[in-house]
Amino acid sequence: MLGAAQLFCEVLVLKAIGLQRTGKQDEAYALAQEVAALEPTDDNSLQALTILYREMHRPELVTKLYEAAVKKVPNSEEYHSHLFMAYARVGEYKKMQQNRVMLVSFVFIPSKLEKLTSELQSRENKCMAMYKKLCRWPECNALSRRLLLKNSDDWQFYITYFDSLFQLIDESWTPPPDEEHSLEGEVHYSIEQAVKFIEERITEESKNARPLRGPYLAKLELIRRLRYRGCNDEYKLGKSCLKTELQFSDYYCLLAVHLLLDLWLEGEEAAVWQCLTLLEEGLSHSPSNAQFKLLLIRIYCRLGAFEPVAELYSSLDAKHIQHDTIGFLFTKASFNTPRNQTSEYIIQAYKYGAFEKIPEFIAFRNRLNSSLHFAQVRTERMLLDLLLEANISTSLEESIKSMSLSPEEDDIPWKDLRDNRDLTVLFNWDPKDRDISEEHRKLSLEEETMWLRIRSLTLRLVSGLPTLSHTIQPKNSEKTAENGVSSKIDTIRSLLQQLEAAADSGKKFLEQKIQYPVLGPPPTRMAGFFSNGSCQCQTSLFYLVSDIYELDTNGLEDSAEIQERIGNSFKSLVERLTDLFNKCKGDLIEVRDGTLKTHPNLLENLVFFVETISIALWVSSYCDSVLRPFKSNLQKKKKKKKESSVAMPPVFTHFLDYVTELQTLTSNVIDHIKGLEIILTALKLEELSLKDTLLLQEEKKFTKTVQGKVQSSYHHSVQEIGELLKKRLDTIKKLKI
Repeated sequence: MLGAAQLFCEVLVLKAIGLQRTGKQDEAYALAQEVAALEPTDDNSLQALTILYREMHRPELVTKLYEAAVKKVPNSEEYHSHLFMAYARVGEYKKMQQNRVMLVSFVFIPSKLEKLTSELQSRENKCMAMYKKLCRWPECNALSRRLLLKNSDDWQFYITYFDSLFQLIDESWTPPPDEEHSLEGEVHYSIEQAVKFIEERITEESKNARPLRGPYLAKLELIRRLRYRGCNDEYKLGKSCLKTELQFSDYYCLLAVHLLLDLWLEGEEAAVWQCLTLLEEGLSHSPSNAQFKLLLIRIYCRLGAFEPVAELYSSLDAKHIQHDTIGFLFTKASFNTPRNQTSEYIIQAYKYGAFEKIPEFIAFRNRLNSSLHFAQVRTERMLLDLLLEANISTSLEESIKSMSLSPEEDDIPWKDLRDNRDLTVLFNWDPKDRDISEEHRKLSLEEETMWLRIRSLTLRLVSGLPTLSHTIQPKNSEKTAENGVSSKIDTIRSLLQQLEAAADSGKKFLEQKIQYPVLGPPPTRMAGFFSNGSCQCQTSLFYLVSDIYELDTNGLEDSAEIQERIGNSFKSLVERLTDLFNKCKGDLIEVRDGTLKTHPNLLENLVFFVETISIALWVSSYCDSVLRPFKSNLQKKKKKKKESSVAMPPVFTHFLDYVTELQTLTSNVIDHIKGLEIILTALKLEELSLKDTLLLQEEKKFTKTVQGKVQSSYHHSVQEIGELLKKRLDTIKKLKI
């Protein structure tokens, strides 16, 4: 593909990438398929399409792309290689085997330069082996030192360097006067020289953009060997810790925090601020201490202050599988990275001939695909996206379509779910009876799975609302069966029954009143979901959908019973939503005897209120789509008959009253949130009199910092909730049939 045609393809793909990154997935996909249909063979178009398909999480399309390319350019080793790797990403092992035959024909002999490098490395290794066999420790030491100057990340040479060094020290070896130290050059024969050499390697590496780990591990190895030999002063190695190292007093700080956590759980409110103060101050002196960060995450989350948590989690620099093992502490952790990278590991293993690792990586990928935490994050992320976008910037139907959601499909592997959480990631010095037990692990997994089932069913029920599309003519059962809509309402009703069963199981589970250790697994939000009435509200809303559908199917005639049932549902819903709002009232932070007292449960209730009112509005939009055509038909009949007054069915009045009350309730909640914002803004932390006057000025500074972080987090949370409710209020105002 040459000239203008090639340029045309490249421009289209770049445009598609732009559309994908601005949230216009459907347009991007259509454009990409247009280019793919042209079967491009230029590298730029192929690479750009590969990038686009990866961002779309559609690796199977990359295989089709390169299948077309190798048909047109069968002699391209590069395209065959790309096709092989594309098959590896999607697990098409038979096709990989077929493609390998073609790849074998492209294998070429290594260049002379590669041969020369290999021979040189072989010579050095043979020399080293010979020197060791002959116990020529000066030569061993000098050669390993010289090789480390070339490559300071080669661990085998560090081991040889240390082995030879201590052999020379034990033999009291000294260099011959006026001669070369050895056949290989300068020899190190004292601890002082070794210390200086390792510190120089660390200094050199610290200048690089990506320092190698070899010199740092070598320092630890030297300290270990010196300790083993009884050199307790370790020749100043580690005397003053670097900022990147754990500090000597870190464990004392952790012990103090653990004791304070116990006091907090026993009702001593001031203890939580002392915990956070100690941890923030400790982190300022020991910024690499993961335990400090994990405990801060845990406590801030327990207080409902999520704003400082994002930065703390990011600073942990969690790698790959760690997102799955520690992400439960902070559930917003991105999960695409580890799952995508497992495919890349498989490809790297093929590239570099590490074939024995490939089954391990495949098993690892399967384990991640069945991850409980991944299923939770994915479900909560989609629910959150719907809350923030659906019927605001895009319609509910468009939002659900972009997520490829379907009420009939349940892609969570319930039977194979794997609990990959590391529940012992936090240090714990509690006695066994207060430590996390196997029973705690089992119960926590059971609770997490129950909560995931409730959330998944809720998501699927919401995704089913746009499928109940209204047709103006009343439908009879035969037509319904033909066009498949009956199966849609059957799916909704079946999911609703499953949701009720899951909720019942959850309530029974909570009757056990399980208390997990404070350093063990955090509980789910299931208890709050039941106690504040959100569950009952949401279940009632989905039952309302079933009733409205029945009215839509049977028509307005002879439907007095259904209309009455719908009217009662509207009244009951308003009462339940009002009750939920009442459980949101109160101050998030209050001052008692100079100490801040937080009420994170109020914030959780507000979040559940926003979620429930959003579902109420999506259901109301469905009601509106059914009732509006009915009213329009009645008005047309009234005009034809020229009657001045035609009795309107009561369902219209019920719906209008319901919408009016929803509008009033939402306005009241917005006013309440404005009040919370004013209180949080007016709260002057510097005027708080700290009970513990023995605190140093530095400690007082950190106390103000942590209190300020919690205050700021609450403030931004209620601001976001208020903004979202204002958008929802605008939606309610449009529901006037």
